[in-house]
Amino acid sequence: MLKQTLTSINSTLDSLINITQQDIEDIKNANHNALFQRNTQKDILVNQFSNLKSQIDSILVKRSESGKPLEELISPDEDILLGEFRNKLNNFYTIHKRFAKMALNVTHFYSNLLHKVSGSEPDIGYEMKPTSIYTSNLSIKG
Repeated sequence: MLKQTLTSINSTLDSLINITQQDIEDIKNANHNALFQRNTQKDILVNQFSNLKSQIDSILVKRSESGKPLEELISPDEDILLGEFRNKLNNFYTIHKRFAKMALNVTHFYSNLLHKVSGSEPDIGYEMKPTSIYTSNLSIKG
């Protein structure tokens, strides 16, 4: 069961990585429609990832109840799949961080452009604060 779940979560991460890479290219090419059209698919994949991660946690917790060391609870094949999972998760983190920075920069650009054109500050869910060396210039409205 763990092997199958790990295979599924690795496949889900591959899909999330591919979509995020497409999103980065679409931001570069200002292809916003394609970017927004993938949002539903990304939401489905994120929910799928979350459910699979919960299943993995449950399987590992159930196995750990036997009191055996972790090395004895996981087969060599499962260990390989866990390693792939860790690598893909790190890769996704790196790619998604790049995407998030680009998306925030585009949002900031359009916000500033709208401010210059209309003279008013748009409410986009983020508040830009004066830049300082020691603090972040971003705060999320709650």
